[in-house]
Amino acid sequence: MRRDVVLQSATREHFVILSSDPGVLGELVSLQSPDTSDAEVLARVLESQLVVVDGTIRHQLRLHQMDGTESPGPDEDRETPGGTSADD
Repeated sequence: MRRDVVLQSATREHFVILSSDPGVLGELVSLQSPDTSDAEVLARVLESQLVVVDGTIRHQLRLHQMDGTESPGPDEDRETPGGTSADD
């Protein structure tokens, strides 16, 4: 699902974004800037909480940037050494 978010802050490992939709803890999401449509960043939702911004309820999500060396969670589809999905 594609949705627009507003980046509130960013460090090397974490992002804080505002969204009209809640985040699901542990979910992997991809972020893409409209300025660099080919660059995609994978992140995991660490926290999702309601906030009020200009009189409107939004969801503030804290995300941890995945660096490619971290393994996906147990509910996510991933490759095993035999080349088949872990859910097979």
